[in-house]
Amino acid sequence: MPTITEMQTRIGLARSEASRLSDYLGNLAPAAWEHSTACDRWQVGDVVAHLVWIGEFYITFITRALAGDLTAPPGSPKDAQYANVPAEDFYSLKAFEYRESLGDDLLPTFTRRFDELGKVLERLTPDDYERPCFYHSGNRPVWTLADLTVQELAVHAWDIQSHLEPDAHLSPECQPALLERVVQRPQPGLKLAERVRIELSGAVNTAYDLAPTGDGAKVEPAVDGAAESVLKWDVERFILMLYGRASFSLSMNEPG
Repeated sequence: MPTITEMQTRIGLARSEASRLSDYLGNLAPAAWEHSTACDRWQVGDVVAHLVWIGEFYITFITRALAGDLTAPPGSPKDAQYANVPAEDFYSLKAFEYRESLGDDLLPTFTRRFDELGKVLERLTPDDYERPCFYHSGNRPVWTLADLTVQELAVHAWDIQSHLEPDAHLSPECQPALLERVVQRPQPGLKLAERVRIELSGAVNTAYDLAPTGDGAKVEPAVDGAAESVLKWDVERFILMLYGRASFSLSMNEPG
């Protein structure tokens, strides 16, 4: 569980990322909202609509958790009406619905929704942090919604900007938080024949091992002498690879 200071840092990151993305979107030409993104099948407007849905439901999840309600809210992926809808199709359905219904109010709603979510997070007390909270992939402590907010905003901002700008980057301020979160995720799409050491530099200077598993790979703390190959990467590339936004190859060595 985070300390009060650590939680304030997470909330501050969430607020700054929401503000940064809102400012960026506010300066886009109308035609750019129809531009493709790193999210398959989604235009810029669809990604923003997805984020509006995220902000709205995170508020709902937290509010219900504080009231002791761990049931699935109506309209969530666990709602019975979506029982036979694959997750990817569900998120696309909601993104398209929200974009169509909000129309020209899409950006103002994005800005309002994440301001509201920031206020909800700021009202949490240390006694609230570990309260169980409904989440569609499995119940989790309330405090983790702050980390998930940072993740959604920072990664989807890159999804948008990477297709509009030749030199888009993940927010440097968020990279340590994103790294801490993404190394906990299994990597079913990463097929390895050997254990690989990744020595990182940039926003974070550390090392991890990619260990093959029966159905993919997992990220583990670096173990001396255990890896059969060693790569030197910028931490941003490593994060993007683990989030499925960049490819992996044993030849992808970068200057240390």
